[in-house]
Amino acid sequence: MQQPWAYAIVDGAKRLEVRSWETRHRGPLLICASARPNNVFWRTGVGQDLLLPAGCMIGVVDLRNCRPMVKADAEAAMCDYLPKHFVWELESTGFVVPKSIAMKLNLFEIPQTDVQFLAGDEWLFDYEPPQGTIPHSPSCLLFG
Repeated sequence: MQQPWAYAIVDGAKRLEVRSWETRHRGPLLICASARPNNVFWRTGVGQDLLLPAGCMIGVVDLRNCRPMVKADAEAAMCDYLPKHFVWELESTGFVVPKSIAMKLNLFEIPQTDVQFLAGDEWLFDYEPPQGTIPHSPSCLLFG
């Protein structure tokens, strides 16, 4: 999932994800941020712009339900209405140590021992993103 959507989902700001396919899975999902773009910044409101991690796991959510999308879902899903698509209803469980991972399309399993939960927003300030340092410039995306 691309940034800043991966961050918004784990943060709990985005509780609906829209996909072209449905799933029968219910329960925990590891949210991974795709490797591109790798220069997305989030305005934190505490006087700094945070470089969001790319190419790694960032958090866990609980998939509560999967159902056909309706027009009323568009605002909460932060996208346009997409007929014949599915809404995944998510509840944030928490952020994890942003660890690089070999990602695949669709759902895939990883050992639970690879996932280390963090308290609150600890990772936002204590972990350098796996993509390394990227200076903020006009070509970088800024959200928040």
